[in-house]
Amino acid sequence: MTQHVDQILGQAAEIIRSGGVVVVPTETFYGLAADPFHEEAVRRVFQIKKRDESKPLPLIASDRSVVEDLIEPPDARVHELMARFWPGSLTILLRPRKPLSALLTSQEGSIGVRLPPICPARALAAKAGGLITATSANLAGDPDPSEVSMISPQVLEAVDLVIDLGPTPGGKPSTVVEPDGAELRIIRDGAIPGSLLSGFFRSCLRNRGESDSP
Repeated sequence: MTQHVDQILGQAAEIIRSGGVVVVPTETFYGLAADPFHEEAVRRVFQIKKRDESKPLPLIASDRSVVEDLIEPPDARVHELMARFWPGSLTILLRPRKPLSALLTSQEGSIGVRLPPICPARALAAKAGGLITATSANLAGDPDPSEVSMISPQVLEAVDLVIDLGPTPGGKPSTVVEPDGAELRIIRDGAIPGSLLSGFFRSCLRNRGESDSP
């Protein structure tokens, strides 16, 4: 990371810590980053995107330890899933240690978190306290933007800073999964094929000598 980019990310982290919203490149698309524990900042993200508040925001983590501090201790299979596919474009629905904002959690109380490969968003998370929101920087229903030029002017005018570092890799968004007993539910198929993840999860059961049935 160049000194210039590091300085921009430092500025962005200060904005986030003060309740601001920043456009930042992730490992896939440009995203909207805010402090997930600042309720008003999170609400601003929904307002900027015109996103239904019934659809909770996922998070990007700077490292595994941040995730482990956030969630209840996962079982061995989830640990193996993290070890095999993180860093990577995999969002896992997990149970937080304590109640969090309804804007972040599902009706069942789970929160979506991913530890992406090295990218500006992950570096920003590290500078901003360990976790940032991780939703694409588009109006709800619009295509995910791989370049700043694809982002709606309405979004660009509403945020506090835009970090334009050129095109992102694009491709598919992160895959979203939810451990459910002996099964791994594929909520959204994406960058990592759901079939690969399900097969790995089942192999963890067999390797542990457990039954595949719930």
